[in-house]
Amino acid sequence: MLRITVLYDVDSIALRLEGKLMGDWVDELQKVWSGVRSTRMNDGAIVNLTDVSSVDVAGRRLLAEIYSTGGVLSGTGIFARSLAQEITGIAS
Repeated sequence: MLRITVLYDVDSIALRLEGKLMGDWVDELQKVWSGVRSTRMNDGAIVNLTDVSSVDVAGRRLLAEIYSTGGVLSGTGIFARSLAQEITGIAS
């Protein structure tokens, strides 16, 4: 299961992910991300990975797509930070 919370602020959008980014949940995040991109500028939209417990190959591909289209991957904890670093190539 994956919980996706979209937090809108005056100048930014943040997506908080909680749970497993796997299987059908990858498709659900894709829909949410597409909606975010179509309704507002996504430059700097933050995807918070702190509470993600696991990610499959399709989930990693989607996170890479999100990053390549302007999303910022962030999070605290070993898993979130290593996942963001793996996808972005940037050490935090």
